Formats: sequence, structure tokens, C-alpha cells
Amino acid sequence: MNRAMIATTLVGILLGASATLAYVGREIDRLNQQLLTCDNERAELQQQNAQLAARLNRPNKAPTVESIRVQADTPDGLVEMAAIQLVKQQLQFLIGFPLTSLQEHPDLPSRLIDGRTLTVDQQTFTLRVTTVVVVERLFIEVSATANNS
Repeated sequence: MNRAMIATTLVGILLGASATLAYVGREIDRLNQQLLTCDNERAELQQQNAQLAARLNRPNKAPTVESIRVQADTPDGLVEMAAIQLVKQQLQFLIGFPLTSLQEHPDLPSRLIDGRTLTVDQQTFTLRVTTVVVVERLFIEVSATANNS
């Protein structure tokens, strides 16, 4: 075998390995984002199940916060999932909270979330609350901006 043939074969192997690595990396990112989405949906369904079971056990005349819906405006999907998860964790205690009390203090969710920082892939983001709608299914919209440090 001559050296040119061996060199060409090695270059081909390196290019093939690089292309395969790039493809697999993209697929892993996509699957990771899909896993985070499914985890968030599962947690929300478990929460709704517990809320419905509690409502069956003790009928309540006064309306309460039944669930929290979060929408996030972020640079990418991983940051979006992390922001939604953080907001839901921080406001979890509001589920079952009397709706009239929350309507008297509609700025409570904003004060708890606005200015919080979130770290994803070694990059820090600051959350800002843009919209809060106080109804039985509390709606919160946040935006995440990257901190340039």
C-alpha cells in the first residue's frame, strides 16, 4: 500500500467520525429537551391529579388557584424548560391558595420571580415577569435574558 492511500483512508475516517459525532450530539440535545418537556408535563399531571383528589375529598365553595401555567420567552428550548420549571417550583405553594387573596395582591407572583437568576449550561440568565393573570389557572409569562459577565 502506498502512503497516499493510507493518508486518504485516515482523512476519510476522521471526517466520518466528525460527522457522526455532530449528528449524535444534535440528537442528544433534542432528546434531552424532549425529556425535560415530558418531565414537566408529568409533574403538572400529577399535580392536577392531586388537586382533583383533594377537591373530591373536601368540596370547597371558595375558588382557589388550581394550577400554574407558565410561558417563557427564552433564547433556546433548554433555557425555556429550565425557566418554566423554576417558576413552577417557586410558586408551587400558591396551589390551593384562595383566589380572592391573590386577587387582592396580584403582584405577589411578580415579586417572587422577578430578578431571579437561572444557570443553564454555565450561562446565567435573569428572569423578568412580563404578564400575570390571576384566575383559577394562574398564568405567568416570563422572559429570560442572558447576563454578560
